[in-house]
Amino acid sequence: MKLFAKYNLVNVATTIIVLLLSGVVYYFFIEHALVHQLDKSLVVEEKEITDYVNENNILPEPSYTKDEQEFYSSVNNNEKTIRNFSSVEAYKENKQGQKLYRQLEFPVTAKGKMYKAYVRKSQEETEDIVQLILKITLAIVFLLLVILFIINRFMLNKLWKPFNSTLNQMKKFNVSGVSDIYLQLTNINEFKELNSAVYTMTEKATRDYNEIKSFTENASHELQTPLAIIASKVELLSQSETLKEEEMNAIQSISETTNRLSKLNQSLLLLAKIDNRQFNKAEEINISALLLHHINNYEELLHAKGITISKNIEGDVFVTMNETLAETLIINLLTNAIKHNSVKGFINIELKEKYLLISNSGKVLNVNPVIYFERFKKESASHDSMGLGLSIVKKICETYGFKIAYHYSNQVHSVRINF
Repeated sequence: MKLFAKYNLVNVATTIIVLLLSGVVYYFFIEHALVHQLDKSLVVEEKEITDYVNENNILPEPSYTKDEQEFYSSVNNNEKTIRNFSSVEAYKENKQGQKLYRQLEFPVTAKGKMYKAYVRKSQEETEDIVQLILKITLAIVFLLLVILFIINRFMLNKLWKPFNSTLNQMKKFNVSGVSDIYLQLTNINEFKELNSAVYTMTEKATRDYNEIKSFTENASHELQTPLAIIASKVELLSQSETLKEEEMNAIQSISETTNRLSKLNQSLLLLAKIDNRQFNKAEEINISALLLHHINNYEELLHAKGITISKNIEGDVFVTMNETLAETLIINLLTNAIKHNSVKGFINIELKEKYLLISNSGKVLNVNPVIYFERFKKESASHDSMGLGLSIVKKICETYGFKIAYHYSNQVHSVRINF
């Protein structure tokens, strides 16, 4: 849920609860105040009746009107009577229904006999006033909610516009891009601090990226030069006719190690370049033609190892990616299938519009094949494998959003890439 929607939800819910609770309290307060006012008027009637009895020693005539009633009932002298306020329902004058009254009953003595006097006043008008006030209150609550919703919908949207602009700029930001980010000016302190932090972060990220990019390029060149010198000197030494067998073996070992170090340097440099997104140029690559081309390049090697290959390649399958990375992907997959194959084994290649599947025979696996996508993870301690082939393949797939999976069953290794 977005912050704006969350804020609206909490704000509206809190407002509704507070207004409803306030409305309930307000309703009971008004009702109590109006009933108290009725009670005061009943006390006035009580005093009039009492004064009349004291002066005349007789009870006033009972009275029954639409909104007020006065009547009496005799009680025994031994019967205890108390003064009491209450709300009662009684029939109207025309006996066509009941009406709510506020009643005061109190004892009174006339001609030496005890009576209970009842004074009633209609409470319906009070209820009508309370209900009217309640309706007005609810209407005000509803109006306030509508106004609050409109304010939140439009005013807060405007207030949060700089934040949304900054967020969109951050989503578009790419350390390898040449364009800077442009943040919207605002007079809100929190958004000013956010923009300042974003500027600082992006500048540092761009600077660090350029430094790493420069370092990887320079390190590659600086390493390749001495490695090339070592390789050439070793080759010259190997041509000497005065070398003994032990010396030749040592020179051969140095040559193999130098070649392996050179390949390792190139592979790590390639991974660094992929991580730094230095292969930005993408185009429509004919994977079908590229795959057939490299299969033909490996024909002699396949024949030498006695590996049979079957192809089910659909024509003109195009994928949008960098041409160099496309070639690297195909070469690494084919090399991996050949290098880790069995003697006189097989390779099955299937290419469709949505996927590429390469399966090959091989040794029994005792570990989870997923680990081979990690760097320097390989099947054995063999010197001809650096354990970077599938990790490079995985990194290329991640760059373009391809799904890659490794499956092993009955000494058959399969790598599937879903485009």
